Amino acid sequence: MSSMRNARVVPISSELWQIQNGECFVDILRRSERMEQNGTWAEACELRFEGAQYLLEIVGEDDVRLDWNDKESRAAMELLYRSAADNLLVGEIEMAVALWESLLDLDEEDHLEAVVPLAFAYVEIEDYECLENALFDISPKSPEYHLLMLWSEYRRSGGIDRDALRQLRTRHKAWYGEFVAEEHPADEAYLKDCQSERPMQQTEAREFWFATQSIWERNIEFIEALQKA
Repeated sequence: MSSMRNARVVPISSELWQIQNGECFVDILRRSERMEQNGTWAEACELRFEGAQYLLEIVGEDDVRLDWNDKESRAAMELLYRSAADNLLVGEIEMAVALWESLLDLDEEDHLEAVVPLAFAYVEIEDYECLENALFDISPKSPEYHLLMLWSEYRRSGGIDRDALRQLRTRHKAWYGEFVAEEHPADEAYLKDCQSERPMQQTEAREFWFATQSIWERNIEFIEALQKA
């Protein structure tokens, strides 16, 4: 893509950088969304991955922290997140991990909360040292945290963390219900609620199920263990 040849990162302070001539990242996000709406998801993924690779190329080996308040820099970081999510969806776990780790290098405040899906991917590749570091940035009150505790314990020992199961069942019933359900329909009601300002917990749980679906498809015995527990 010819438009992806002029962007560069420039420092704006002792701590922050911005992307100059980075309109291409905004354009890629918009074009890939239109592709998905038109049913060409694979092509959208390819476009996002190309953009993510270009972003990492212009960043290079520099210790760069991008300015979230800059439109083009924010679009580049969103693109990197989306490309990582694409890779997770198709089972390219290690590539997803690499892209999310690169994003966290660029955005220490983790505005997109990349650490959450990244932690689940760490368990899948059995990188428990990195998992322990990631846990410091995930709220222990969140449903994702308790689900992560269940997933990591099962991956390590084949057993169920009873305390995490109790927390998920009692404090996050919608999440528990979603992850032990036999079906996860992307029906009209679900899609409509996804667009609302305050989606229901069940909708958020289903979104996360879809986002991490490739992990559960590879580890169906974990879901079966949850259903039986």
